[in-house]
Amino acid sequence: MATGAHPRRGRGSSVGYVLVLLGAALFVTSCFLPYYGFPFPGGRSVSLYDQLFVVQDGGLELGAKLFLFGGVASVVVVALVVLIRGERQSERGFLAGAVSAWSLTWIGSLLQSADLREGTLTGGLSLEAGFWLQAVSIGIAVIGTILVVSKRTRAHEHGAPGLESRDGTGIGREDDGSTA
Repeated sequence: MATGAHPRRGRGSSVGYVLVLLGAALFVTSCFLPYYGFPFPGGRSVSLYDQLFVVQDGGLELGAKLFLFGGVASVVVVALVVLIRGERQSERGFLAGAVSAWSLTWIGSLLQSADLREGTLTGGLSLEAGFWLQAVSIGIAVIGTILVVSKRTRAHEHGAPGLESRDGTGIGREDDGSTA
């Protein structure tokens, strides 16, 4: 394999992928931690996993498994492939798309859960550690993705070596024609 076939990632880019994987791991962990606390005597807490699987008598429940783990699995696969094989331009876009779809879905779910707490039927439902860890994990993954995507953008804007403009000089910005 040729040395130039896989250009090396910058340090910030690798850190971004590691943050995405950390966020994904924390997200999966949050699915098994107490998510809701109930106000009745004995106030048992229920994890998101319990809420989706135990309530439905276990079984295959493919839809529930895909809901919980399908999106985060695609994020993990893209990040691991890049860390193992090396970064390519298109993979940054794949990661950004996967994290966007996954995080927006779960941000909506978190907002819905927080709204349930305000509902009159729940009468004091509390949001437990799993809820808050899930919110933090999504934020970590989004920050990691921003680091990955912005790393190359900043390098291109400053005329980094190996990134040439249209005139081939490697300096200036393509969109405004400047040389500074």
